Amino acid sequence: MPRFTVLETSALFSNRVKYDYLFEMEMWLKGLERFFQIDCLPLSAFERSHASLKNYVEEVGAARAGVAHMAMLTTQLLGEGKEDLASFLVYLDSQVARTGSGEVPARRRGNAETELALVVEKLDDFAKILDELARAPFVALQTYLSLGRIVVGTLRQDPNLGVLFRENLRPVLDKESKQSLGRVLESLPEPSHRGALAALFVALFKGLRYADRARTAAESPATRTRALLVFSLLKGESESIASFISKRLAPRFPEGSSQAAGLRRIVTAFEAEVKKVMDVELVDVVLMKDPALVLTRLEDAAALVRDLYQQSVISLAETFSSGLDERTLFPEYRTRLDQSLVLRDELSQLVKATHDLVKAPDKKSLRTLVAELESFRRSGMRHLVFKDWSLFERFLAGFSRERPPRSFLPAAHQFEGFLKTLVKEIGKRSVLANHPFKGFRLDGGSPSGGPGASRYN
Repeated sequence: MPRFTVLETSALFSNRVKYDYLFEMEMWLKGLERFFQIDCLPLSAFERSHASLKNYVEEVGAARAGVAHMAMLTTQLLGEGKEDLASFLVYLDSQVARTGSGEVPARRRGNAETELALVVEKLDDFAKILDELARAPFVALQTYLSLGRIVVGTLRQDPNLGVLFRENLRPVLDKESKQSLGRVLESLPEPSHRGALAALFVALFKGLRYADRARTAAESPATRTRALLVFSLLKGESESIASFISKRLAPRFPEGSSQAAGLRRIVTAFEAEVKKVMDVELVDVVLMKDPALVLTRLEDAAALVRDLYQQSVISLAETFSSGLDERTLFPEYRTRLDQSLVLRDELSQLVKATHDLVKAPDKKSLRTLVAELESFRRSGMRHLVFKDWSLFERFLAGFSRERPPRSFLPAAHQFEGFLKTLVKEIGKRSVLANHPFKGFRLDGGSPSGGPGASRYN
């Protein structure tokens, strides 16, 4: 895990704007670096195995959007005042000087305003080059990788931007979150464990901030493509977190202990959820022309990552300390019980919509079912096991075809049976033991949620 530097010191920065600028610039710079690495791009299994045949024109366009945004951020900083800019740049110099890598900081050539203007000029130059390449008919893999080495390498050598590649900002936490995590760390008897766990918590909270920024970028059609850079960064950071837990943190605890088991569950969740995001949700997003579809994919991906990092923070805290109130850490957090209740209710709504189509196969009932399916895909579907996703995708694609409503009756019967089976499986979750479902009765009158093991526990 990387070490973290507190760059939000109030003595150096006059207001929160400076910290927000630093956080944004660090995120976009590191995201750009990851976006030029094939392993961090959202690709299907086929595209990944045939990467040398793929056209990377759209990826160049996404990188161009990220670089242009960084130029805009730096331009905004120029308007914050020369005196504060001077202290900002002096601090960056001190960071470069203390890296211990033997590097000699580049000598400054002018005042603060001039320094930032040079950064803007450099970023604008790269934006123009990337814009021209994004208009080319074909960009090969080696061209794409070479372009990345030139752009990222040049930005790394910049005296003002290079430090943001090498340092890691701490995410800002509220007082309640700090106190809750402090109690967890104090419960560990071994000081070395406390340090490792603290670094892991910082990385998880930082990932949450990245997920929020990705969701924000997805809100406007003009900024959507650059959100992919943040997801590439999240892919790399998630792999780093999983590796740190597996190789450095978990081995410190006895095999078979609750701590080791809890850490393994977190690693498994990271591997599965990141795969959903990068190999399913975001595949071909750069090629899509429908703004609504692009927004849906990006929002779903951001929600999956946010849920993953929230669940990981809570799981990590509960593994080492009992009695944690997760709502103190995340006021909007849905517990597993809340998620299960909402999922069951949404599935029951789908059952009703499907049954209505079976009873009255007309255009109105078909449109209602398609709307319910699209709504479920954006919300409750992510709480199902991954292998069920493709079934919902296929049913949604099938019911969306331009065909007479009566022709969908066989599929509707099949879908209704599938949904009822799912509701019964959800009802077997241990957290629903005291919450029997009364929405409809299955199998000749047996209420959903009978005894037995569930694959959704």
